[in-house]
Amino acid sequence: MRHIGSFMCIMLAVSVVPGCGGPQADIAAETEALRARSEGVVAAESAMNVEEALAFWAEEAIVQGAGMPQIQGKEAIGDLYRQFFEGGQLKEFSGTTSYLEVSAAGDLGYEYGVNRFVLEGPEGDLLDRGKYLAVWKKIDGQWFVVALSFTSDTPEPVPLEGSGPGV
Repeated sequence: MRHIGSFMCIMLAVSVVPGCGGPQADIAAETEALRARSEGVVAAESAMNVEEALAFWAEEAIVQGAGMPQIQGKEAIGDLYRQFFEGGQLKEFSGTTSYLEVSAAGDLGYEYGVNRFVLEGPEGDLLDRGKYLAVWKKIDGQWFVVALSFTSDTPEPVPLEGSGPGV
């Protein structure tokens, strides 16, 4: 009788344990949803649309840009966007994701990639190429950027070929 009781306890434990992890995330679907959000924020940034770009950011997100203090919060990020987009120096922006991954739980993700800025300079257009790392979090069923770090690949932007006086 003792063996039957032990056997029953083992069978009960084996049948209950697999269900303890909660629902499994569909990683492929979450990856595609995150990729779509990533493409959306890049499109908004490329269009230099502050309000549209801000829609992809979490309220308490942080930005750690090269050569600048860390900023935090959607309002401060909006100010940074306005400085870049409405300051008159930024002419073009593009970003390309090199890698994107979603956690096994389906609630965190990250991506890294490269970016390209064309800036208006006194002697012609300047090119700045760099890289970024973004962390995304799923909040209320939607992906939002919670952290972004970006740096330039060169100490200073370089003259863009085919631009400048007399071109």
